[in-house]
Amino acid sequence: MTTGWILAVLLLGSVCVGQEELLDNPSFENGISGWKHDGFTMDVETTEVHGGSMAVKCYGRTQSWEGPAQDVNVKLGGRYAFSAYFKLIDDLPPKGPQPVMIKIAIGYDDGTTDYFELTGRVRVTPEDGWVQLGSDFIFPNKLQSCTSRDPGPEVSFYFDDASLKEIPEDTNWETDANARIEKIRKSTIHFKFQVGSNFDAKDIEVQIDHVRHLFGFGSVVRSDFLIDEDYKQYQNIVQYMFNWVTNGDFKWRYNRGTRDNPDYKVAVAATDALRKMGIKVRGHCMFWAVKGNEPDYVSPLTGQDLKDVVDEQIKYMTNITKGKLSHWDVNNELLHGRFYEDGTGDQNFTFHMFKAIHAADPIPDLFLNDYDVVAGGGHTLEYLDQINAFKAAKVGLGGAGVQSHLQDLTEPDPTLLKARLDHLAKAGVPLWVTELDLAAPDETKRADWYEKVLRLYFSHPALHGVIFWGFWDHETDPLKAMVHGYGYTLDEAGKRFLRLTKKDWSTHVNKSLADGTSFNVEGFQGDYNVTVYYRGKPIQISSFSLGKSNKNVNININGDGTASTSTSAKLSCVTRKSAESDVGDDMNADVACNSDEVLTGCSSYLKNNDWRRDGEQIVVTNGTVVCRAIDGFWSTVGTQAIARCCSLQGLSCTYKTAGPSGTGVDDQVLVPCADTEYPLGCATWTYQSESDGTLIANNTCISQNDDPAAGVYSYASCCKGESLKCSSIVSAPSGQNVGDKASAECPSGSVLTGCNVFSKNGRAAGAYIE
Repeated sequence: MTTGWILAVLLLGSVCVGQEELLDNPSFENGISGWKHDGFTMDVETTEVHGGSMAVKCYGRTQSWEGPAQDVNVKLGGRYAFSAYFKLIDDLPPKGPQPVMIKIAIGYDDGTTDYFELTGRVRVTPEDGWVQLGSDFIFPNKLQSCTSRDPGPEVSFYFDDASLKEIPEDTNWETDANARIEKIRKSTIHFKFQVGSNFDAKDIEVQIDHVRHLFGFGSVVRSDFLIDEDYKQYQNIVQYMFNWVTNGDFKWRYNRGTRDNPDYKVAVAATDALRKMGIKVRGHCMFWAVKGNEPDYVSPLTGQDLKDVVDEQIKYMTNITKGKLSHWDVNNELLHGRFYEDGTGDQNFTFHMFKAIHAADPIPDLFLNDYDVVAGGGHTLEYLDQINAFKAAKVGLGGAGVQSHLQDLTEPDPTLLKARLDHLAKAGVPLWVTELDLAAPDETKRADWYEKVLRLYFSHPALHGVIFWGFWDHETDPLKAMVHGYGYTLDEAGKRFLRLTKKDWSTHVNKSLADGTSFNVEGFQGDYNVTVYYRGKPIQISSFSLGKSNKNVNININGDGTASTSTSAKLSCVTRKSAESDVGDDMNADVACNSDEVLTGCSSYLKNNDWRRDGEQIVVTNGTVVCRAIDGFWSTVGTQAIARCCSLQGLSCTYKTAGPSGTGVDDQVLVPCADTEYPLGCATWTYQSESDGTLIANNTCISQNDDPAAGVYSYASCCKGESLKCSSIVSAPSGQNVGDKASAECPSGSVLTGCNVFSKNGRAAGAYIE
């Protein structure tokens, strides 16, 4: 059953300005004056009111179109906001929640009538009490037919506090959006460089590059293409354009196997490939509330049988994706479907889904996701109520998705888009645009429209990311795409997107330290690389992340020219180990040698034999050379730094670094030592935890990449000393099981100066000396 009422709007052609109330007697404080009620009874009500002292009771309806009506002056193409409060009286069979819809009847001078579907709620009961119905909308320039569900004529209701106002166009939206972007998407970086005595500051230049946004920019992608070698260029485009991705192949109906032997191998492999690129992944979606989007064997189930099969699916999906996803859309489009609630008889069954998924895998943020809440305003207020209900229930709600399928061939309206976002922001949860698309046949117009929407969305403080519903014309409508053909050609919309995300909304600064070693930069939030050049040669790279708070970045410049020496008469070496670092991405631990020792080797190790560490660096901290071990994303234990510290009269080491390598598989970066030096120790670091490790060849430290987004960096201890003679020893490969070891031992009479790991396929736990 559908309950509804009709607000009649007589098109008289006059223009309404400002934000004056357009309805006469909108709150019924003057009885029913100004209102029509043809065909049914509308009485003044004083005991059941929403506001003030009066409301109306509507009953005795015999036709679906019968409802409160009023003639109102409007203008074609005008923006309006409607709101009213509604309380259902009758709950006729079938029992349970009922949808409510409001339409505008538009009467023309020639006697014809059109109907414009304005707003509604999928689920209303008498127990809900007073419910707000409302929407903002653009009055059609030309009415098109719309599908509507007729209300049951027997249904009665109370009605109060109606409002219809014109919304003035925000002509300053772009200027205001740009100001908000500067305020909320940038933070201040306070740089301070410590320049060693071996360097002349006037010959040092630093290059500061924003390499990844904190704000999410992404797209839904094809899982099969992400693991197919024939689509390497597709994979490269995804990696270059986006830092987030939606994987839509986790839907229940997309199971490639059977109920007893489900198969999501492609979806999981694609997720692994994306994470290897440094891209975060949204899982879309574990369940779908609209009937017909569940597997055929689930459709007839009810009661406990349906509950059991849902729990089975939760257990299976969280097991195969545990720790891999950053977001889950839990029960898609819950505003528009109640399949699981109706089938189980539990009107809060999605609460159970959230709690069960969060208990099984607490890592991903759990999302609601729905449409007609920002691209259109028909369900904005209902979505706000739903978000607040999930938030109040404390079931693990992590955010709300707004799909944003914008009307095809129609220029987006920033005034209304922002107003809807402002409403949803009142819930105080992170909002994500999850399915953005729009269609325009002209690529320049499409670029302009996308830019308008992206600028507004990027400027809104409640939004944390924007995901496109496809970017390539082989996976979406060509009129919505940014990339075309198997040559992966960017159209104007694609070029505009990259200009915005890589240039206009990105920070790149070159600065000479001749102007001073301390300065500030206003930078877009995200990940940064700082490359130090000395007399035109890159000698050091540092990385840091900039969040919503200002950040102090202190960099000690080392590289060529940073040396340590020893005066011991005989070569002797000891191993010094740090405490374990804290657990988590970029957590680090340092270890240094004693004052009479020289740091020759540096390695790192995870004691649980996991591979999720970023590696190690040889850096100078407060004038002391240290070996630094850095933990990685998804690591469950801290990492340990292991330094080899040696003593020998005349032994001196210079510490050099280079990088990053390319981002291809097995790309390398080399740090050569001078002909008079030996590479007594090498180290490798990447902020993506993916490297093959370190090799030594031809007096050179070689670090090898294993296909992360950022490449790898190489560090070398280039050393010389009296009568020093050195050679490298390589072990046989270890086994391939977790915990298998490979060992190398120096011959009698030799002293080990360093120890590192290399694995052709990466994912080694590290190296240590015993």
